[in-house]
Amino acid sequence: MNMRKILLFAFCLSLTGVSSAVTPICNRVLEYVPAPGQFVNELPEYMPGDDVKAMCGRVYDYIVNEDAVVTLGAYGGYVTYGFEKTIVNVPGKRDFYVEGNALQSNSTTTKGGSSEPGIIMVSYDLNGNGLPDDVWFEIAGSEYNATLSNYEITYFKPTSVNEDIKWTDNMGGSGYVYRSSYHKQAYWPEWIKEDRMVFKGSLLPNNSTKEGDQYVLVRYDFGYADNYPNTETDRKTRSEGAKVDIDWAVDESGNTVKMPGVDFVRVYTGVNATNGILGENSTEIKKIINNHTKKVGNEEVVDESVKMDEKVLADFISKYGDGAVEELNNDNLRVHIASTGLLSFCLNQSELVQIYNLAGAQVYSNIAVEGHNAIDLSRYQSGLYLVKIGNAIHKVLKK
Repeated sequence: MNMRKILLFAFCLSLTGVSSAVTPICNRVLEYVPAPGQFVNELPEYMPGDDVKAMCGRVYDYIVNEDAVVTLGAYGGYVTYGFEKTIVNVPGKRDFYVEGNALQSNSTTTKGGSSEPGIIMVSYDLNGNGLPDDVWFEIAGSEYNATLSNYEITYFKPTSVNEDIKWTDNMGGSGYVYRSSYHKQAYWPEWIKEDRMVFKGSLLPNNSTKEGDQYVLVRYDFGYADNYPNTETDRKTRSEGAKVDIDWAVDESGNTVKMPGVDFVRVYTGVNATNGILGENSTEIKKIINNHTKKVGNEEVVDESVKMDEKVLADFISKYGDGAVEELNNDNLRVHIASTGLLSFCLNQSELVQIYNLAGAQVYSNIAVEGHNAIDLSRYQSGLYLVKIGNAIHKVLKK
């Protein structure tokens, strides 16, 4: 069915309300597509019959319930996490924390020792559908100016489990993901049935060096996953090096982007290298955690007093929200506003609808009926409005 193209602004809120205690930990895994690698099908374990959805569930169980790492395989393999509440971009603060398994080696003079940097991507749920299908931005870490953009690699499925896995790239390079005697399972993700896998992104410079016979994976200064140890030397404080400032985000042209917050975080292995007995560089990752929290008893929860900057939100919507988005059926309360100024939403029961401008003046009030509703805002001035439907409040931008 052809669906009308519109622009959708607002959070997906339910009329029944939400819990006052919001977890800062990523609450769902939306995508898991590892590249071939020596830990693939083991971290997490693949079980016969598992599909993409099942593997996403296994990833979530590993990172949250078992507090274990999952592998992203060789260059390009990725995972995408979502959050219960938008991680607010707070000026001058590092907004979220990324757990990996990077270590500082005590036997090397080089900073790091076991760092396998993953590139971090962030997205704000502009269309409010809870899916990672809006525009993505790259976190420009310390090596951003040394990265190769528009890199593409293709892996070819081997004919047997005992074969090394061949790859070629768009720079004329080629090589293999080599098998290790320590890991005898299939290195190709067994739920991926296609005969090749293609990944595109930014390529970080090789961070491996040798001290004697030992490979050392050098730590970058900031802005990557699985790059810094999770904690400081006291083993209790989260490492600043594992935290990310949303203000480091850039668009595909390298321009700084001011985001109101992020709803999705994607991490992919950023280095294409093989390091002797260590095998391929492969980012490993655990939880991603909202850094703006408070303690309620013994529980760490999102600090909801941290508010999104409405001017930043309006500017972001104005700049990136003009891309047409397909209208979605409304099972939960979502508010849509088209470029024509037509506001639409669906309800499972009648509710009072009130609309206020940013000066606090009420410009509309009426009862909306169960089912589909539409309100014509075309005669109203352009700008942000607050739409209160029952107890749910939405921000919409009238063009």
